[in-house]
Amino acid sequence: MAIKRNNNKTMFNLNSGYGQVVGQFPFTGSGKVFIVGDTSTANYDMLNQIFTPDAVSKQRYFTTIDAAISECTASAGDVIYVMPGHTETVTATSIALDVAGVTIIGLGNGSDRPTFTFGAAAATITVSADNCAWKNCHFIGNYDNVASAFTVTTAKNFTLENNTFVDTSASLHFLSIVVTNATNNAADGLVVRGNSWNGMALAPNAFVSILANEDRIILEDNDVFMLATNDVGHFVTLAAKVITNARIRRNTLIVVGSTDATVGIFLTGSATTCTGIVSENKVASLDTTTELIATAGTKLSYFENYYTGTADASGKLWPTADGA
Repeated sequence: MAIKRNNNKTMFNLNSGYGQVVGQFPFTGSGKVFIVGDTSTANYDMLNQIFTPDAVSKQRYFTTIDAAISECTASAGDVIYVMPGHTETVTATSIALDVAGVTIIGLGNGSDRPTFTFGAAAATITVSADNCAWKNCHFIGNYDNVASAFTVTTAKNFTLENNTFVDTSASLHFLSIVVTNATNNAADGLVVRGNSWNGMALAPNAFVSILANEDRIILEDNDVFMLATNDVGHFVTLAAKVITNARIRRNTLIVVGSTDATVGIFLTGSATTCTGIVSENKVASLDTTTELIATAGTKLSYFENYYTGTADASGKLWPTADGA
């Protein structure tokens, strides 16, 4: 085990059974670092093996995410690293991100990243604490109509970043990836960035479903591919809810099974007092007539969005440019 100091951070190389070196883990002062992975070292307290009692309070192994979360301290900057190859089955109650300020980071690339399989319709990861983040993991919908991968209840400033979501088949799939609850402003500051979803369901809901009035919603740089044939907003649905100060930009939506849509295929909402920018999004489907990206009248501002319902054709600017 090598230890070095770099800009007042303690860095160490750790042999966990996945190879000689799995990475470098930074300590930032008050926060603790936890490891989820190798069962042979689960619950092994490495404190006395590595450090003398000083600013680094402790570092431990766990076999599950939820067990590691239960050892975190609220708003202390704790980080949970999940080892390459780690797998878990998600149920309705197996993972609750309920400690404020916790960041969960998956290690590895591609299929080597930590993988979470959802095996029940009610299976979901519940986020109920502020200022948390979940990054670089892989999630599989492996049951008919899994309602949502993540349910954000009373959790402001939650960030979901650089994760992949896949459905097993047209009968084993997610309906949505992120769903808020119905409490106004409980999910303010939600950030969904850099994720992808390969959706196999024929009648899913939206990638992100907003079920309450929310402020500072950021949905950017996500890629969504769907086989859907139902007439809904497939990227984000707002129903009658109001979002303010929103940024919805640089996302890609491909709906290969959709027929002519009567609602906005990318964004659907009936509120008339939303504020924010919808920009640089690209949408493709089989809708050759209406080619409606979003419901009109929400008061969101649109810049450089393109949509096509025709194969091998470049998308059209949507909506029509101001003054055209």
